[in-house]
Amino acid sequence: MQEYKQLENYDCIVVGGGASGLAAISAMADLGITNTLLLEKNAEAGGSLLTDSEPLSLSGKSFSGKALLAQFLRLIDIYEVKTAFHRELLSVSLNEMSRTSCTIPVMNKMSQDSPAPLIQNKTADGEKGFLPVFTLTVKNTISQKDELYYSNYLILAFSNSKTFSLHDAGIPEDRVKMIEGKSLSDALTQGGKVGREMGELLLRKK
Repeated sequence: MQEYKQLENYDCIVVGGGASGLAAISAMADLGITNTLLLEKNAEAGGSLLTDSEPLSLSGKSFSGKALLAQFLRLIDIYEVKTAFHRELLSVSLNEMSRTSCTIPVMNKMSQDSPAPLIQNKTADGEKGFLPVFTLTVKNTISQKDELYYSNYLILAFSNSKTFSLHDAGIPEDRVKMIEGKSLSDALTQGGKVGREMGELLLRKK
């Protein structure tokens, strides 16, 4: 797996390395979107794929959870997608053009607002404008230190992602996608769907 960089600005960060997050980031990679980062709070990716014994169907083929996980990890290696383990999301902030920031906490954990950089992008009429990027404050659970990561778009693929109140915090919902899946097969389906949607969106922006 590829080495991540804190200060690099990613096209999209996927938070959660379970079935839905792996399906999402793999779907983006299939479309050629590889400037991405997978953040996972545990020591390895997989989530329920590591323990589920039921056969899973994907693209017309049947896999065990571990076999499907191996497929995802192989794809991540081929496309050189970056990963970071032992990383727990604390908050997400977004700076508007006024340079003021808004922050949404995760699980009632709040860190200090950190100014996010502004990246130059072309607007719809071809003029150059500034698009504020997301700043993710992430706890390294090994060093116990906070780290900052930056991205243009965000996919939340973890069990308590509903704790985010995007509208109240002023976070533009068109740049954040949440994956909801009650069962493992549903998580895989929804993850792939969201990943394709995000990948197609990013392709249109390039």
